[in-house]
Amino acid sequence: MKRYKTHLDATVAWLYRSIDHGKGGSCAYFGVWGRWAPPYPETTGYIIPTLLHYARVTGASEARERAMGLGNWLLGIQDEGGYWHGGTHPPARPNPSIFNTGQILLGLCALFDETEDAVWLDAARAGARWLAQGVNGEGEWEQGNYRDGFNPSYYTRVAWPMLEVWKRSGDEPVHAAAVRVLDRILSRRRANGVIQGWGFDPERPAFTHTIAYTLRGLLESARLLDDWKTYGAPTETALERLYRQAELYRGRLAGAYDEAWRKDDRFSCLTGNVQTAICLLKYEARSEDLRLVNAACKLVDYVCSTQSLRHPHGGIRGGIAGSRPVWGRYMALRYPNWAAKFHADALMLLMERLEREA
Repeated sequence: MKRYKTHLDATVAWLYRSIDHGKGGSCAYFGVWGRWAPPYPETTGYIIPTLLHYARVTGASEARERAMGLGNWLLGIQDEGGYWHGGTHPPARPNPSIFNTGQILLGLCALFDETEDAVWLDAARAGARWLAQGVNGEGEWEQGNYRDGFNPSYYTRVAWPMLEVWKRSGDEPVHAAAVRVLDRILSRRRANGVIQGWGFDPERPAFTHTIAYTLRGLLESARLLDDWKTYGAPTETALERLYRQAELYRGRLAGAYDEAWRKDDRFSCLTGNVQTAICLLKYEARSEDLRLVNAACKLVDYVCSTQSLRHPHGGIRGGIAGSRPVWGRYMALRYPNWAAKFHADALMLLMERLEREA
């Protein structure tokens, strides 16, 4: 536990540095060529709950203050239409983004829960309504996609924050639109547990990053809708497959898998590793199963083994690379802020689970 706490503190210290360089938000990544990227609204949004969680478990008031600062920055760049633009800030061109807007809602809901200040929920409702208005009768968006004409299956992770807003606001059109999105995505599920289109590119193997995005979106939606059979159970085959891979390869998942579960193991996608650990722990929360906890430990341990705690440069010390090796296919030569965010989330969730066994 002490070792996990050391890694957690180092990871959060890295997130602080990403904010110090972020002009209000959190920098998208640090590049090994020695520069911080511009701030990234999408990931800034979902870093907020991580900082608030860290503040609760450690008593660090600085984390709470930084979370509030990130929220205020996001309010300041929200479009009057309710959405946020894609990519880093400022955007190179106007591009209202489905995925970015969805991820920011998670941060605003967390701030509303923390403060009970309606300003956060009002902004989240505006974003969720913009998302809901764009969903057609088939459960897809025609505008605002990362790739024109392609609605990836990891949009379960947009339906989830829409449902978070609905849970707090009772906004029924938002609920109905989110359910249409989920049902459409579940229609793509195959017998081997794969959900077609869960990668950035439908023609290439999916990174574990987006596989875990898809599974987490379903797990959280099942919780919010109180319907495991429809929305949670379809994740079980894939989670079992990833659990076995984690055990067989001592916590090192391949970086990507195709739709027949053939793997590209020339690299490991580190954020996908810890995101998978989170999914296993969320799944295990339904019914105690120490096999899954053990696999989550191995996944987190592997990522810890790649994390430098003593590097002289603050952009690398405490950060999590996109890939192992660092020149692997996913975010090559970069330390993304979302890898640090999910590593911190996984460490806190794992520590809380292990405390129950102490």
